[in-house]
Amino acid sequence: MGIIQNIRLWAARRRFQPERESLAYPKLVGLMGQNRTLGTPKPTPTNLRYFSRTVYARRAINTIKNPICGLGWEITLDGVKGAPYEKAAEVLTACFQRPNQGDSWRSLLEQIIEDALVNGAGVIEQAESSDPLRPLWLWPVDSTTIRPVIKWDGNPKSIRFLQANGYTGGSILSDLNAAKLKAEDIVYMRLNPSTESPYGYAPLEIAYDSISRQLGVGRYAAAVASNAQPQNMIFVGEATDEQVLKFRNYWRNEIEGRGQTPILGNKGKPEVMKLHQGGDEALYLKWQEFLIREIATAFDISPQNLSIERDVNRNTSEVAEDRDWDQAIIPMATLIENHINSDILKGRLGIPYLKFQFNGMDREDEKATCDILTKYYQNNVLTPEQICERLGWKAPDSIWSKKTYADMQIAMKAAQGAKEVDDPELTNQGE
Repeated sequence: MGIIQNIRLWAARRRFQPERESLAYPKLVGLMGQNRTLGTPKPTPTNLRYFSRTVYARRAINTIKNPICGLGWEITLDGVKGAPYEKAAEVLTACFQRPNQGDSWRSLLEQIIEDALVNGAGVIEQAESSDPLRPLWLWPVDSTTIRPVIKWDGNPKSIRFLQANGYTGGSILSDLNAAKLKAEDIVYMRLNPSTESPYGYAPLEIAYDSISRQLGVGRYAAAVASNAQPQNMIFVGEATDEQVLKFRNYWRNEIEGRGQTPILGNKGKPEVMKLHQGGDEALYLKWQEFLIREIATAFDISPQNLSIERDVNRNTSEVAEDRDWDQAIIPMATLIENHINSDILKGRLGIPYLKFQFNGMDREDEKATCDILTKYYQNNVLTPEQICERLGWKAPDSIWSKKTYADMQIAMKAAQGAKEVDDPELTNQGE
């Protein structure tokens, strides 16, 4: 779709489009007056990137990101047939397989999902090319630098996003020190969108406090476990500094061997004072497990994915795995599908007859399917031939595959009463 046609289409829609009476993100508009830009950066982007590199946050991110990146995908025809349409699908498939000179489809997808889970939005820049064999280019964009414009007028040619250049130091971003990006050039995929803010909310943001507390208690537990923070303090009574030093050397070399135990000397009876409770209680293991469960909950995944596997058997594990797939992985994959179809294929390229889709998202429970088909067969609803058709298998070339369960029982009873096998197929084979 050319530029002139795009403008005409927007103008035609604009002529019949009613004016909006309410304001988008009124709190931000009231805070900033009539400024067109959002102005303030999203809070704590640096800390979010740092937290994403911690153990449990990284495990939670990879639990969602890796299965999606491992899915097959295709660009298919949507309601049309013909060689020209198939050729267009092949060309765009090649474009997605190599979106730009530096990225493959997997590396592009990994960066987008990473930003979405960490910062609440995955951002892609798109551009058209005059090359008929390479009409589309895609680049990943750091979503922490992208700030949506509040008062966007709906025109795809208008400025909808601003990009901060370098570190702004938390200052308000204006039209002067930002790169202006048109709406049609940017694919902005938000997680957990709301009417309060143009930004999305990432699982890592929701787990921010839990991860921060986990890091704090983890450092404390490590100090206790390594004896860097001793459990006892010894009061030796009346002693000189030289005597205390000699006792410390004795304790360090002959008894403790690692770390130092505080020793105080003064008048009084020698005694040992406990600084904290010893054993596993001093490591706050239950508190750490609770925080890990909070992190898993923020990412909509099961605690077993973060290595909490106590009291987990095969049945509950399989149920939890299916729940994680339905509640965490499919929603993210569906979000990516929808934005590619609406913003890239239909929005930018103007191609409504093609559709991008992931393969293998609907995982079938084979045992449950087998039980259902068995009941259908035993209740004479389906024949073996019809069951094979449902499974996508080739039915056996036999008259018995067309028989219902009742027919099979009648034939078996008749054969038992006659005490001979009356099978025309076997008879033909004997001849």
